[in-house]
Amino acid sequence: MEKITFKKVLLIIQFFFLGHHLAAQNENSISKKPYKSQTYFSFGAGVSFLGGVPDNFYQDGHGNVQIGLMKELPFNKRVSFVTGLELERLTYNLDFFPVLEENNQAFIQAPDGVKYTRVFQNSLNLSAQVRIYFKENSGKQTSNIFLQTGLRGGYNLSTTFSFRENNQNQSINLSKVARPFNLQAELMLGFKGNYFKKLEILNASTFGLTYQFNSPISAKNVESIRPIHLTWRFLF
Repeated sequence: MEKITFKKVLLIIQFFFLGHHLAAQNENSISKKPYKSQTYFSFGAGVSFLGGVPDNFYQDGHGNVQIGLMKELPFNKRVSFVTGLELERLTYNLDFFPVLEENNQAFIQAPDGVKYTRVFQNSLNLSAQVRIYFKENSGKQTSNIFLQTGLRGGYNLSTTFSFRENNQNQSINLSKVARPFNLQAELMLGFKGNYFKKLEILNASTFGLTYQFNSPISAKNVESIRPIHLTWRFLF
């Protein structure tokens, strides 16, 4: 009896390990998520363009900078949901000057003696986007290319007009005519993993276009401005 029982126990143990091994293989083959989540520190910078600016205002280049955190939540090995919280600083170089009277809020051409006119806008942005991988995303370090698209909504923290007159730097608070919120759409191309061997900094980065649906300023004659940002973000 003892001998038969011992053989049965060995047989049961063998079947247990075999079943566990087959279940693990099957689970890996049909797994929908390569990992639970991934958090990135993000830093981005780029150039911006303004459409809808009145012809009498000269433009001299614009820029954008972002810093924040992003989180990727995979749905499966091809598609992920990406959300992020970023501080953004936009700089617009325009040859104009604000008129902030109670019944007349508009922008005019910068008067003689006023130069280096810029608008600085700081905002806090929250994004909700979808990331689609070109190849199967089987792990955090898998080399891959992806498209990322979705929306960003931002709250305007401050908008300041800066200029130089009589050899002195001056500024004007534009909170009265600044839009409190912005809504943007993004389309990005990105890379992850050990994709580039000579330019390793590109191995976790996205490059693309952001279109803003509303003007950053609500004053007359500039409320039709539409910003477009080209940005390269690096993820760490």
